[in-house]
Amino acid sequence: MRKPSLLMVCCALTLTLVGCNTSNQNEAEEADNKPAETETEQRTETPADVPKDTEDEVVEEAPAPEAEPPAEDKPAEDKPSEEPATDEPEGEEKPVAEAPPVEEPAQTPSEPLEQNGTANLKLDTLILVNKQIALPAGYKPNDLVTANIDFVDTASGERRMLRKEAAQAIEKLMAGAKTAGIDLKGTSAFRSYDYQVQLFNAYVAKDGKEQAMKYSAPPGHSEHQTGLAIDVSSASVGYQLTQSLEQTKEGKWLADNAHKYGFIVRYQRAYEAETGYMFEPWHLRYIGVEHATNVHKTNVPFERYLEQSMN
Repeated sequence: MRKPSLLMVCCALTLTLVGCNTSNQNEAEEADNKPAETETEQRTETPADVPKDTEDEVVEEAPAPEAEPPAEDKPAEDKPSEEPATDEPEGEEKPVAEAPPVEEPAQTPSEPLEQNGTANLKLDTLILVNKQIALPAGYKPNDLVTANIDFVDTASGERRMLRKEAAQAIEKLMAGAKTAGIDLKGTSAFRSYDYQVQLFNAYVAKDGKEQAMKYSAPPGHSEHQTGLAIDVSSASVGYQLTQSLEQTKEGKWLADNAHKYGFIVRYQRAYEAETGYMFEPWHLRYIGVEHATNVHKTNVPFERYLEQSMN
């Protein structure tokens, strides 16, 4: 057998080496291409997952409150709130703190003072009763109470009673007087129609009707029947109803301070011709603090004050 020549062996080895290099180069190129495609796929999938994870975290950390308004009502730039959600139902208004109570200003009378000579009860504590205007027949206040003040011994039963508002006011007046060192007692408060009949008839029998009319009211025309009037006096005049009370420290205190408690000294000396009654520094009429203060400042009789207030 012929042995291959050295030249043939060298050619064969060269071809083998060339083939191996070509195969390895192809495999290397395939390997380089494959990782490049995988990396592209990962970049495409990963961003798609990130927003979802972020959204879940927002919901978990700051859940929307139960009473969240509809989306169309929310401002476009609303951001998740870090405030804790409230349990208030949707649409329910929060309670508003009430303002401290404020005293109502005195109302100007809008009702007529009288109708056909009969007092208008709708005026309440401003009711006007005088010689020309009478109370309705059989009138008696339904809120009479006994005033918790000192009375003279001769005053008993209903004569210690006033309408509730006036009774509370006279109690404050008496307390204020005592604090100021002023000694006062009530002598007569409410008087019924029947009681006034007896009283007026006794005065007429004693002094005659013309004289009695100067200091006493005919039945139905007495302010005492309204439950808003009270006579007071002091030990300095023997607890008598006398004009000399005006000169005492008690009478002066009443003239200067009664309005602060809602009372006026109803029958003033300067207006005897207008009121039809003699000066009575003892006769107090309740009309409320603001009205009493106005009467005191303007220094006019009650009738004129009401007429001026209504105009």
